[in-house]
Amino acid sequence: MDEIKYLQRPKLHQPCMIIGFEGWPNAGEVSSYSIQYLVSQLHAKHFASLSLEPFYQLSFLRPTAVIKEGRLQEIKFPTNHFYFAKRIQPQDLILFSGTEPHLQWSKFAKLFLDLAERHGVSQIVTLGGTYDYVPHTRPPVVSALFNHEDLKEKVLQSGLGLTDYSGPISIHTYLLEAAKEKGIKAISLWGHAPQYLQAKNLRVAHSMLQHLIALTEMEIDLSPLEKASDYFDQQVNHLAQEDPKLQEVIRKLEEIYQQSSSSSLSAGKDEDAKEDKVIYIKAFLKRQEEGDKGEG
Repeated sequence: MDEIKYLQRPKLHQPCMIIGFEGWPNAGEVSSYSIQYLVSQLHAKHFASLSLEPFYQLSFLRPTAVIKEGRLQEIKFPTNHFYFAKRIQPQDLILFSGTEPHLQWSKFAKLFLDLAERHGVSQIVTLGGTYDYVPHTRPPVVSALFNHEDLKEKVLQSGLGLTDYSGPISIHTYLLEAAKEKGIKAISLWGHAPQYLQAKNLRVAHSMLQHLIALTEMEIDLSPLEKASDYFDQQVNHLAQEDPKLQEVIRKLEEIYQQSSSSSLSAGKDEDAKEDKVIYIKAFLKRQEEGDKGEG
């Protein structure tokens, strides 16, 4: 069985591969949305897909169905798609949009890196989202880890914090280690979404892509996302103003943020800030998305 099915085999010049996953490493939908935005803005073309069967438990990652008046219209399976975009400067791009695998990570990583080597990938960048005890009222935190010491200066020059972490890993980290063994340089970017905002976090996604542009020197228009991010901020601030308990949580987080080092990121996890207080803001985001569709 061929786990990767090609629709076409583009000729690419030392492309950078940018990867995003749904699932555990997708807090605030930062990873999946960032890739979707890139695919749309760059008019990237779908050229290959990675099979679901060996890597996923469909009882957890369930297909969806469309049923009308008792008749089954369509079954939709999750997708793992590779896209490419030809760039004049500085390099071509390969984009991946999919879901973190449940099984056989070593085989999954091998398929990724085989495709990367086949197309002469010069560098891999993964985009992830993590919930953190940070306030939405301060500049979004984006941290980075890398698999080669030569990348450290590049990361720092891009204004990224260096990740300090000990605990369970995502497929991002596994891919970085597997890429290192293949001699492929790789960086993992992580957008830190406030834990009390349970929704697509456009502000963190915008910051993530700003840092990605600084790293890769790609040319992409972020103005539509900046506009959506400003609207996101306005709505969150309005909802927070109506909840005194949440205002207190945010105040504590602001104090911790002010005291913390921008590089350690560890102070954002102070126990005093761990209030079980959540804003569910999907309704206004849905209205915003419907408005965007109407404008298009």
